Parts: sequence; structure tokens; C-alpha cells
Amino acid sequence: MNEINLNEKLCRNFCPYYKPAKSKGLACMGFFVVERLIKRGREFSFEKTYKTLNKVAEEKLVQNMCIVCPFYKSDCDFIQQKEKSLPCGGFTLLGHLLEENVITIDNIVNLR
Repeated sequence: MNEINLNEKLCRNFCPYYKPAKSKGLACMGFFVVERLIKRGREFSFEKTYKTLNKVAEEKLVQNMCIVCPFYKSDCDFIQQKEKSLPCGGFTLLGHLLEENVITIDNIVNLR
């Protein structure tokens, strides 16, 4: 899957911060993990869901993925203002995949 398709399927579909003109260098860690999962042959649905992530999945992602994200320290609205901001698209998709047991937190840790 090329970058443009992943931007369309992941970012446009799941990310409240998506800007069509962004460069891959500005992608979140979730984007990179999803990209690496796909390159390793993993297949999953990019169907948008409006279901809220449970707190267990959220905390697993914050502790195991977000801490190495380039936006974590100063640019992540979700981390800085958790009660007021939505997570990025990669976080949301990976959280749903965790909840559905499509992937495990170890899959994410090994690809971050």
C-alpha cells in the first residue's frame, strides 16, 4: 500500500488533525506502526467506527506507543489536554484493532 493510500485510508478516515498537504515526515507514530504492519503482510479493515476506545486500550497505547511518538512531548494535543482533545488517527485505529484482538500490544511495541 503506498503512502497516498495510507493517508487516505488511515489519516483522512480516522484523524481529526489530518491535513491533506502534510508530509510523511509529520506522521504520528501510529501511522508508522500501521505502515509497518502492512509491510509485514498484516491486513485489516480501515472502516471508520464511532465507538469510543476503552481506557485499558488507551492506556496501553499511551504507555507503549505514544511515548516514542515525535509529537509526544510538545505537539500532541491528546497527551497535553487529554480531557479536551481527541487522539490521532493511528492511535484510534490501533486502539480498535487491540480491542478486537486483531493485533496485540507486543505487535505495536515491536514495530515502533
